[in-house]
Amino acid sequence: MKRFPVPFFAVVAAAFCAFVLKGCYTVDAGVVGVKTQWGRIVGGPVDPGLTWINPVGGDLVKYDCREQRLDLRMGTYTKDVQTAMMDVTVTFSVDRSKVAELHSEYGRAYVERIVTPTVVGITKDVIGQWEADKLINGREEATKQIYGQVAEKLASAPVHVGMIVLSNIDYSDVFEKAIEAKQVAMQRAIEARNKTQQIEEEARQKVISAKAEAESMQIRGDALKANPSLVALEAVQKWDGRAPGTLVVGSDASTLVRGGGSAQ
Repeated sequence: MKRFPVPFFAVVAAAFCAFVLKGCYTVDAGVVGVKTQWGRIVGGPVDPGLTWINPVGGDLVKYDCREQRLDLRMGTYTKDVQTAMMDVTVTFSVDRSKVAELHSEYGRAYVERIVTPTVVGITKDVIGQWEADKLINGREEATKQIYGQVAEKLASAPVHVGMIVLSNIDYSDVFEKAIEAKQVAMQRAIEARNKTQQIEEEARQKVISAKAEAESMQIRGDALKANPSLVALEAVQKWDGRAPGTLVVGSDASTLVRGGGSAQ
């Protein structure tokens, strides 16, 4: 019986161990793996943990399924053909149940192939429907429109969009100065309108007051005509307790009495 030297078995054992270890892979939490054999997907998604793949033609492609962030700086045109530069922030995540589809259709470059072009294209379409000056105050509404259309387009895709933020919209210096001048003019117009309304209200109040005074005098005049004794009553009500400086006695005013002292 032929005997093999001990080093031969050591080499075989080492080679076998190397073969086994080469096929061992670990999948971290939040990551999903896709097994491939000679480029063909084998089996379903590989969950976090330890797995083994035939190292001969086999591989494990990993995809991060946690929420990711994409920051884009892009330029586009508004409805009134103003150039707008803006920052767009997108959060997205890979659908764990569709990771095989993601790998098959888009591969590791899925962000550049599906997320970025979808967000950029829809953002340009939406901004193109807004006039530049209205977009300044309507940015929140425009962002809602962008998110709604992106989410709808990617509804059946292996990627879900979590949030879109539209910020830092910059126009040309000339246009921004024109917008600022317009806002100043509008503010001054509002102040002038408020001042005009104030003056009109003050004038209206004066008319009301004069009309009320005239009506009061008319009522008093009518009352005095109807009852002459009211003249004496008003004199008594207005008397301050001092004798008049000149008193006319008699209906023919032939007797005059001068005084100036207080009533006793």
